[in-house]
Amino acid sequence: MRGERISLELTGSDATAYALAASPGFAKDGLCFAATSGGLYRSTDGGDCWESLPIVEEQGAQMAATAVAVSPSFDQDRTVFAAVKGGILRSSDGGDTWFAAKFPAPPPLFTTLAISPYFAQDGLMLAGTMEDGVFSSTDRGVNWQPWNFGLFDLGVLCLAASPHLREDETILAGTETGLYRSTNGGRAWRESGFPSEFAPILSLAYAIGKDESLLFAGTEGKGLFISCDDGASWDRSAPNSLPGSVNQLQILYKPDGRAEIYALSEDGVLRSRDAGQNWEFLAEAEDPPTAFLVPDPSGEAMFLGLAGKGIVQYEL
Repeated sequence: MRGERISLELTGSDATAYALAASPGFAKDGLCFAATSGGLYRSTDGGDCWESLPIVEEQGAQMAATAVAVSPSFDQDRTVFAAVKGGILRSSDGGDTWFAAKFPAPPPLFTTLAISPYFAQDGLMLAGTMEDGVFSSTDRGVNWQPWNFGLFDLGVLCLAASPHLREDETILAGTETGLYRSTNGGRAWRESGFPSEFAPILSLAYAIGKDESLLFAGTEGKGLFISCDDGASWDRSAPNSLPGSVNQLQILYKPDGRAEIYALSEDGVLRSRDAGQNWEFLAEAEDPPTAFLVPDPSGEAMFLGLAGKGIVQYEL
């Protein structure tokens, strides 16, 4: 690691970056977003400078944004989503203007957003909430419906859509008590084979290799688990490297097709180059880490949210 610097400064004991997202063309356009306790921020120069986006005000201040997601076809549709209290905001011009999809009272507390890898064709979006389960939109975030049949735990902490969603219609939801699977695009759910004693599940990610597909599940206090049979069985990954919480996961594909797995623990960010068997620290955090993002497959830079400090940019 060559260096670090403050990228976005957030002050106050409750200053928190909840989620980070980047344009798929970040290497060219330098565009990224940060959902924070002080609202939604955007950078158009690779994280050197950030601007606060005036999305929704509450009592004279910007409402907290709890999640943010960028369309996989952003170059064509310029679509970005942000979750705030009681609603999902949608922009189709890269964040310049926003439209709100409202939800019935009491307002849901959104925890996560997930976009179909085939969003350009199916327009499918999903949103997880703390107490109201999963909401789904099939019209690019304009209208939303609760899709909770069979979802007995409505505290949804993370979502993941299968890379082969068009063929298998599989979506996963990590909850306080375990892992749920939908095989019809999120319309109905069933409990999966993940051992309930290792819940809550805080993060989920798929990694597609040349010969196999791997599924990763990060837990609140039991580390990281890997399944190579689509969730039928699970093995713990490197308990000495990841003994506790795995709050976020990211998969990056190198130019040769090799997948690298990144994990946010309570101590910082780790990387595995061998399908989760061995891990190396990229950044050890002195302050509690809250979110991270490696915005480009080149892996030359990383953003890390730190409680009370904002976002730090690392050169890797």
